[in-house]
Amino acid sequence: MIRLIATDLDGTLLEPDGTLADGTYEAVEELTRRGMLFAACSGRQYGNLRRLFRPVAHHMAFICENGALCFYGGEVIGAIPIPEETAREIIEDIEAAGMNLLISGRHTTYMLDQNRRYTDDIVYRLRNTVTIIDRPEDVAEPMLKISGQIDEGLERIAPALLQKWSGRLTATVSGRDWFDFTAANKGMGMRMLMERTGIAKEEAAAFGDNFNDETMLDSVGYPFLMRHANPALRRPGIRLCEKELPVLRQLIETGSFPDSGLIE
Repeated sequence: MIRLIATDLDGTLLEPDGTLADGTYEAVEELTRRGMLFAACSGRQYGNLRRLFRPVAHHMAFICENGALCFYGGEVIGAIPIPEETAREIIEDIEAAGMNLLISGRHTTYMLDQNRRYTDDIVYRLRNTVTIIDRPEDVAEPMLKISGQIDEGLERIAPALLQKWSGRLTATVSGRDWFDFTAANKGMGMRMLMERTGIAKEEAAAFGDNFNDETMLDSVGYPFLMRHANPALRRPGIRLCEKELPVLRQLIETGSFPDSGLIE
């Protein structure tokens, strides 16, 4: 029996315009009625996720900041900050690469007021809670995630960042123009949630589309990868799907997932 469904957002559950498809709230309500916990597992901050799922958020769990901050029942069940000295070095590398900086705390993201278009995008499109700072040293709380964003050229920047940081902490491409650093990963967040709720691997499913979703997919018995995802993410045991919501509806209607798309 499926007891937990975790989902990435951008490129997975969300439509291309960044909105939830019609019927998503109803699907979450029905899954909840059938005894299944629905969890948003994202690089986004908690406040952002709560606003996005406002009508059903009280039913849900939230694995935020790529696993660095986890909420269940409206309470924090785990937080994994980046060590301070490591955080300062990461920030230097992001700034040296000419990327826009985003630092995540528990309840706000910190930004330098250096690129108004980028700041407005985070505030008005992503609807993050934002604190503007003059310099990174002004952040007075543990840093849970540090991100670099750049409109063009991530494919040129990413290899050097991966070479330097992989093995020291979680360093990963998390979208077309984002690179994220955490001391956690989505799989660690999933394990915290599953341990708290007593849900076993074979009772859990997850949907993802990018490299920062790999550990989340590894942590469940029913991993789903979006068909448009990088082929390097495909491996035996993963199911491919075009859209998540129809798969959830089938689960609601039949109590099981489709076998089609399973990679042998």
